[in-house]
Amino acid sequence: MWNKTKQKLKEWQGTLIVTACIAGLAIAGSNAGLFRILEWVTLDQFFLIRPQEPVDKRIVVVTIDEPDIKYVKQWPMSDRVMAQLIRNINAQQPRGIIIDVYRDLPVEPGHQELVEIFKNTPNLIGIEKVAGNRIAPPPTLAKLGQVGSNDIVADTDGKMRRGLVLLGKPDGSLSQGLGVRMALMYLEKEKVELKEIDADKQIYGLGKAKFVPLSGNDGQYNEADMGGYQILLNYRGGLDRFKHISMTDVLENRIPGDLMRDRLVFFGSKAPSLNDNYRTPYNNNLFAPTELMPGVVIHANLTSQILSAALEGRPMLRASAKPFNWLLIVFWSGYSATFGTLYIKRRLITVTGILIAVTIIVTSSYLAFLSGWLLPVFTPLLAVAGTTVFSVGQVLWQKLMLSYRQLEDYAHTLEDKVQQRTAELATANDQLANANQEITKLNEKLKADNIRMSAELDILREMQQLILPNPEELESIEGLEIAGFMEPADEVGGDYYDVLHTDGVVTIGIGDVTGHGLESGILMVMTQAVVRTLKEIQETDPVRFLDTLNRTIYKNVQRMNSDKNLTLCIVNYAFGNLSISGQHEEAIVVRKSGQIERIKTTDLGFPIGLDEEIADFISQTTVALEPGDGVVLYTDGIPEAKDINKKFYGLERLCEVVSSNWHLSASQIKQAAIDHLREFIGEQKVFDDITLVVLKRCDEERVEN
Repeated sequence: MWNKTKQKLKEWQGTLIVTACIAGLAIAGSNAGLFRILEWVTLDQFFLIRPQEPVDKRIVVVTIDEPDIKYVKQWPMSDRVMAQLIRNINAQQPRGIIIDVYRDLPVEPGHQELVEIFKNTPNLIGIEKVAGNRIAPPPTLAKLGQVGSNDIVADTDGKMRRGLVLLGKPDGSLSQGLGVRMALMYLEKEKVELKEIDADKQIYGLGKAKFVPLSGNDGQYNEADMGGYQILLNYRGGLDRFKHISMTDVLENRIPGDLMRDRLVFFGSKAPSLNDNYRTPYNNNLFAPTELMPGVVIHANLTSQILSAALEGRPMLRASAKPFNWLLIVFWSGYSATFGTLYIKRRLITVTGILIAVTIIVTSSYLAFLSGWLLPVFTPLLAVAGTTVFSVGQVLWQKLMLSYRQLEDYAHTLEDKVQQRTAELATANDQLANANQEITKLNEKLKADNIRMSAELDILREMQQLILPNPEELESIEGLEIAGFMEPADEVGGDYYDVLHTDGVVTIGIGDVTGHGLESGILMVMTQAVVRTLKEIQETDPVRFLDTLNRTIYKNVQRMNSDKNLTLCIVNYAFGNLSISGQHEEAIVVRKSGQIERIKTTDLGFPIGLDEEIADFISQTTVALEPGDGVVLYTDGIPEAKDINKKFYGLERLCEVVSSNWHLSASQIKQAAIDHLREFIGEQKVFDDITLVVLKRCDEERVEN
């Protein structure tokens, strides 16, 4: 029994080691905060793609914009103007009013008039800033206990994903957050009261809602992020998800009838000059600019979240505990390693299994988000990608090493037999024929082993070909013609290109790994896997995209004890705009008329895998493409190709043949360029891999047809 167990453990030893290493690295990186921003960016996508929330009719926002500041002719507005504003709002009999404007000092004229308004408006709440540089509340409202804290908490990427329920003050007292103060004021009339569920864990009930404080053991947060009683913000949306009206309309009393009656009124700034606008999960689009969210709208979102949870049972938002996240990473690492070991014998099962894993991770996390839970997405996907690459690579490496050992054994055997036959020939010439016959058999055996070893390398080459985009994929991209060509110089090449299409954005990656052979081929496959993963999680920032890719490749190259690296260019196309980032060969932009523009990429990046830190070197450039315009990408195997006289083909020849054939389709342009290159090379041996990608925006007439 024990022997069988030992045998099984030996068979699965590699899988267990790969699982433990990748899972351990992913968990360690997660705990160190290496992936927290990527995890947040991934989860932010869920806010953008979930069904739009209805307008919360219980809340009205009165906004201060640049025209309103011009209307009152001074800022801060005078106390008389603020008094008139509060008087006009209160005339509509709202349930509560929040003034999200600091008023710790008088602003004449009209200060005494504003003090009387404060004293006679019991449903009015002023603000104070508790954390950092304190700002005192209005003295009159402070004496009446009508004050709330307008402090907000930013994550390390500058986005607001957390809300403050309670915040400790220097004198030991507690200040309620604005959103919480307004929600409790509204619910008091609904006879909904706060109840204690677990005092030790600070868990409270409010109607149908349950409040559980965010802790340093939740999600991507740690103890250093904690302060006060915090919860995650389950945003309803931006200003358009609330009824709103401008300050000018309120001052001129152009308020629709019953707009504010029995509702909560939030008054605050959205003017850019007042600097009270912030980044939220909705600011996560690289290609389309998005507006920052006013601070007053963030507070309104927190109030809406509490009201909807208490009265309607809308889910609050909680992050899963770190031990549970670690368990997910370990599970998906083991799952992927298991399927990776099947690649040689059952390749389709491996590919299908990994695709199922990616689908389950993304889908289950999205469904959990809709139910009020934040589950990790990026780290499990990273574990799946890393474990798959290394487990497949391990299997291929084991097979290759086995072939090498067999070849070495046969070589030793051959040497022994040759020596034995030579000694026998010295004493027995009559055995010469038999010895020569034996040597011939052994040579045939050696040749067969060499063929088998070549077949092992063919597997990796076939693997490279399998992950290249097929013509059907390229033809399905509307508005564009894309054609690609790649031909390795050896059995296993080091060139890479891919075309990915997601949510209207076409991403083309093209690169060149140093050298050829097994290591270069494995590095090319790893690069494709990481690019595909980053694209699937919709990572659009070029710095984070290439920096994350570089860190992954660099650590893998170090583990392989290799000196390989690659140049890599990432090209994104969307809505007529082409963005280029990463260091590679020049990009050839071709206008409809055939005019050539050459864009150098030397200053847009740094070789991938050469150094761990390259974020400071990464930038991007943008080019507008009109109908009929396009871009040609290539590896150095084209301009550095030589003819029989050792003369280089050069970039100018490529530009000439592309320009002269630009009136043709992308596929015909590609074929014309390749035919011209082959004619130039002639009988000379090809020493480097050749890769060419042509992207051409369709003419308006062709699109209409």
